[in-house]
Amino acid sequence: MPSVSKTTLRQAFDAYRRALAPVAHSRRSRRICARTRAHPALHRADVVHLYWPALDRGEVDTRPLIGWCQAAGKTVVLPVVTSFAAGQPDMEARTFTNTDALVENRWGLHEPVHGTRIAPHAIDLVIVPAFGVGRRGHRIGHGGGFYDRFLADLDADTLALAFDACLVDTVPSDDHDVPVQYVVTETETVGPLLREPKQPRLS
Repeated sequence: MPSVSKTTLRQAFDAYRRALAPVAHSRRSRRICARTRAHPALHRADVVHLYWPALDRGEVDTRPLIGWCQAAGKTVVLPVVTSFAAGQPDMEARTFTNTDALVENRWGLHEPVHGTRIAPHAIDLVIVPAFGVGRRGHRIGHGGGFYDRFLADLDADTLALAFDACLVDTVPSDDHDVPVQYVVTETETVGPLLREPKQPRLS
């Protein structure tokens, strides 16, 4: 049986997320956030890299999780894209608080304006978005390579959020893809998965 391409899987996961009614999307997101709040990797982390959800694309709504981390005294950082160059996408982490303004980048993603840059080695946990994830930790993202390039330099714990229907046995992967250690859905927590040897940075 021929393997399914990343593009085909991305389109299928995207269609599923966009078809979720707002009430169902919110309920499922809250369940995922609740399971993540109970995760040991989050409890032992002081600096947590999250993402501001692109709700128009059906991403898991992380706003309750962001609020919980802030209330727990954790430092929350969000990604800011610093280079869109083909083959060399780059992003950095900046602090985020409730009073910070967010601006929309060219990908339609929201980034903190006034946050302080945080060095990658200071991050304890990176929570990443995904269209879908395989049970070995490989994820289907937007295809830009931003997270893979960012994660390649980190020793932090990594955790992907996805809906139950978007967790599958396997997804195609390339040499530069960086798998996550944990996956959290509405009803399941996968991991810890073994770290794979680091690949050279994309250049």
